[in-house]
Amino acid sequence: MNERNNPAESQPESHVNLPLTVVTVNERGIMHISYDGRDFPPPTPDAPWIRARFGDLLDSISAHRTRTVRVEVHEFDGSVFTDIIHAVRKERTAVEVGQPSAMRRARHRPTYQLIEIAGSGFIPGEDITVAVSVSTSEGSADGSARGLIDLNQLVDHRSEIMLIGRVSGVIVSERFPS
Repeated sequence: MNERNNPAESQPESHVNLPLTVVTVNERGIMHISYDGRDFPPPTPDAPWIRARFGDLLDSISAHRTRTVRVEVHEFDGSVFTDIIHAVRKERTAVEVGQPSAMRRARHRPTYQLIEIAGSGFIPGEDITVAVSVSTSEGSADGSARGLIDLNQLVDHRSEIMLIGRVSGVIVSERFPS
């Protein structure tokens, strides 16, 4: 390859610089935030950042979605989650300002059938997994288990919904109405 066709030389080097937000969650669900290496305190000192205010935190660090940021969440159990919160493009915002007719909105609005399950015994601020049971299996003699799911069951056979506490281990289960 001659020098004129070398892609590394023909394209200018581009640098991406995203602000980094590190969220460290303790066992009580209280979050400590650092933004580009500096502490990022909550708006009011008497109300710490907690899981329930995670949306408010994302709005604050992204300046209400006008700035793209990288977020790392370090859970107290050692797990780490990373995501990029994208800024809303101005062109998209301008299009959304023009309100479509009520008839057009109604035609394109999805219809939802909602089922609610509630339970107690969870740790305040704990992440709760909402799960749909499609089948059951039995534990083996060594304490392990294996689950097989026929993908057709995901549409045809929903029998139970569960709330599972990721920290407390609490499981609340309820059968779907027939």
